[in-house]
Amino acid sequence: AFCLLALTTGARVETLHALREYDFDFRTRTVNLKDFKNNSTYKGFLTDKAVEAVRQQIKANKSDVVFASGMSTIQRKISAHLEQFNKKIKANDRKNRVVLHTLRHTFASHLAINGTPIYTIQKLMNHKDISMTLRYAKLAPDSGKDMVLDLISIVMIRCK
Repeated sequence: AFCLLALTTGARVETLHALREYDFDFRTRTVNLKDFKNNSTYKGFLTDKAVEAVRQQIKANKSDVVFASGMSTIQRKISAHLEQFNKKIKANDRKNRVVLHTLRHTFASHLAINGTPIYTIQKLMNHKDISMTLRYAKLAPDSGKDMVLDLISIVMIRCK
């Protein structure tokens, strides 16, 4: 459930760990996220699978706390699974190691790859500064290609 929420919302580890049942609106499939880094709140959107996983998690805990385990326990358990991606990577290679925060980058990367406008990605990531989001712009396929083709079509019609 933790990884699914990370991949669905792009939220940071601390944000996910702080979630309570009242943060979720299952009817609209949204979640209110507290960004501790920027001291702000923002909205995340949930898939049907994420809604079901959260409901099961809350039911299993028998409380409004979504993730009852401590943050270090959650990180340790998930990191053990992520280590399969790091088998051939040196321990001090921080750039290429897969860690829990990688799920946040994966969320943003897939948005960019699927053509999501950069300002929408900024909003979904709750980045205060667009420069943080621009690192994902290079992943956008054929950035501007459709706009140029549309422009050419318009010019050709007017020139007739």
